[in-house]
Formats: sequence, structure tokens, C-alpha cells
Amino acid sequence: MSSGKNRKGSKMKKLVALLTIVALNGVLITPSANALGTPKPQQVVTWAWEDGVDKGHRDFSEDDYDTAADMPALMVTVAPASTGRRVILETYDVYLQTWSQEISTRTNAAGIAKLQADPNCSDEFGSAPAWCDHDKTYRIRVLKSGTQKVLVSKPFAISFVASEEATF
Repeated sequence: MSSGKNRKGSKMKKLVALLTIVALNGVLITPSANALGTPKPQQVVTWAWEDGVDKGHRDFSEDDYDTAADMPALMVTVAPASTGRRVILETYDVYLQTWSQEISTRTNAAGIAKLQADPNCSDEFGSAPAWCDHDKTYRIRVLKSGTQKVLVSKPFAISFVASEEATF
């Protein structure tokens, strides 16, 4: 009778050992959802004009501003604020059909970046820049940072109107 008990005990020990090994392998082999840490939520990027005017289309007339620096700036907000993100104002070249950087900056500790559109154009002869007299298409690009993706705004237009010179 004792040899039957030993065999049952031995089989039970083997079964317990096997189940323990299977359970440990499951824990060791199964990747943890937090193995790389908790994923950060993607940041939200919004923009508006410094003076609160509608952002769909904007007109800037040279007659309304003493200097280009007096024009309202674009305020880009990245929330929640974290490390500084690089923010680029790009302009579209209709002839080359490409986007190019006009100006770039970084967000501050509050997650805000201020961008100033340049109303000046130079002609094909290389003359001194003067206030543009046409529309420009822009977009805002916020570059990748860590796990945060590149974000690009929808294009928007700005109409620049050069002042009329009086004739005598």
C-alpha cells in the first residue's frame, strides 16, 4: 500500500512541478503591456492669431501697419506642455509645388510658440524686399519629439496688399 501511495505522491509532485513550470514560463515569456513604460498620450496642437481674428483667411495691408513687426503673430499651443517642441511656419511655392521653411522656433515652458509671417517679397531681379502684393499659402509643422508624432496643420492663406503710392 505504501508503494502505491509513493507513486501517487510522486505523480502528484511531478504534476505540481509541471504546472509550476508552465505558469512561470507564461509569466516570463508573455510580454508585459507596460514593459516599455506607460505610453504617453499624443499632444494636441492648436493655433490662432494673436489678436483673435478668424484663422481661415487673413488680409494684411501695408497701409495698416507701420512695420511688419506690428502685424499680429500666430500663436501655436502644444498641450499638454512638456519639453520644447520645434515649430515651423512653412510657405507653399506654387511654381515648384513644394513647401519651404519661412521661420522656426520652439515652444516655451507653457507649450506656446509665437510665429511671425513675413510680408516681404523680393522680385526675380534680386531687388530689396518690399511688401508682397499677393496671396501666400502657409502651414504649421510641429516636429517629432520622443514618442510624439510630427503634426501638420491644414494649409491657410494670407493676402498681402502693398500700399498704393500716390501719384501727382
